[in-house]
Amino acid sequence: MTFTSSDAPREVSRVTIAPAHAGSLAFLTFFWFFAYFYTFERIVTTWFESTTFEHAVLIAPIAVWLIYRKRFAFALARRSRVDACLGLLGLLCAAVAFIIGKLSLINALQQFALMSMPLFFIWSVFGLITLKHLLFPLFFLILSVPFGEFMIPHLQEVTADLTVIMLKLVNVPVYREGWYLQIPEGLFHVAEACSGIRFLFSTITIGLLIAHLEIRSRIKQVAFMLSVIVIPILANGMRAFIMVYIGHVSNMQAAVGFDHLVYGWVFFFFVTALILMFSRLFYDGKKLPRVSDESAKLRIPKKRFLASFLIIGSAPLFMLIFSSQKTFALASQTVEEQNSSVISLFAGWRPIYSGYDEYRTETLSIKGEMVVFHEIKYLTEGEKKELLTWSNRAYDPEVWSVAKSEVLEHKYANERIHYKYLVLKNGIGKSINLVYLWKVGNEFSANPIKVKSLQVLSKLALDDFGGKALYAASTENVSQERLIEVLLKQEQQKSE
Repeated sequence: MTFTSSDAPREVSRVTIAPAHAGSLAFLTFFWFFAYFYTFERIVTTWFESTTFEHAVLIAPIAVWLIYRKRFAFALARRSRVDACLGLLGLLCAAVAFIIGKLSLINALQQFALMSMPLFFIWSVFGLITLKHLLFPLFFLILSVPFGEFMIPHLQEVTADLTVIMLKLVNVPVYREGWYLQIPEGLFHVAEACSGIRFLFSTITIGLLIAHLEIRSRIKQVAFMLSVIVIPILANGMRAFIMVYIGHVSNMQAAVGFDHLVYGWVFFFFVTALILMFSRLFYDGKKLPRVSDESAKLRIPKKRFLASFLIIGSAPLFMLIFSSQKTFALASQTVEEQNSSVISLFAGWRPIYSGYDEYRTETLSIKGEMVVFHEIKYLTEGEKKELLTWSNRAYDPEVWSVAKSEVLEHKYANERIHYKYLVLKNGIGKSINLVYLWKVGNEFSANPIKVKSLQVLSKLALDDFGGKALYAASTENVSQERLIEVLLKQEQQKSE
């Protein structure tokens, strides 16, 4: 959905700005970039390194153009104390959210907080009327944050479901196990690249722009955006079906390897062109107000500007002070020497982690079945070294697919501990039972949000600056209850 102002005037004044006020805005913008440089760097690096977010490179310049296009909004400024208080409160919440994101190493929280600051600055300095007219460009700027990769497994699931349905409609025999699709001619894997997330994000971005620039009716905007979300998902399922079907009729001589990529891109370009043509059905002559010969000066109240400047600078200042306190606290602690045992594999499985300080594995026999334990320890965390991150995974998704996933509860030492239970299968028929959870201080949890919260509190208390990931895996003959019980006992013995 896009945001527009329903009370846009038919005629507006031309906006001018005094050099002193322009200098103040330029200074604050420079300060914002400088104070949060590392976070900006992470955002831009992700744009260029992740193919999922390549489209986001264009969002920031387009947002600036959209603000310039609606610069008449500054002439409509109606400042009030309520707007100033609410805007500054929002700016303060953004600064606090940024601090929490830094302490918990949640990049998305840091980046959303950072990109929301211009919105609250506009609200506090120029008022609600100006904000209403500039709401879409400021919201669009927030979309430049690289976020949404958590949707990939769900989109893989939808793609696999749609592919199976379409194959059955054309009477192609198919057996599905997880994200593996077996037809008589061969085996297909619905990999992460097949989820269609790049196509979905790109079309949503294009759709938002079209809805904002060309469609006036809110009902039409909603209808168009719903179609822009649904069509790419269905189209991606169709693309996957076509690849499998071509493999079926060609006896795996086509639609594999390089052909697979070429056919996929051609299909996506075709669907994008159809969406652009389809969008013209919703156009309803949306226009900007006419600019009159009268001019209005853009003014920046000094007190509001100074308050905004102090709040924006408070978050980096707090992190600087915390960093010095953390260094002092770590220097007074006895840190164990880094030690990693030889990493044991079980049926070719192991967790995928990086940047850890210690990695230990142990094996144990339970009723003749081998159980392997993995303990991955982080003494401290940093931007490229953290316990919970998208790159740290319980399994290699290129090798294993999830046949079953549950969050279960186990009563241990008069406490109810939640843990994650997975059944993993690979392409050659191997299956394993896996349980895992995280430990921060003396607390266990399988909830990432709770773990991040525990980490923030531990860091503020200058206690535990990292945490552990604990895994246990075995065959299907060893139940998840037995696995988690033995895993917790092993950890308790180490802690005593």
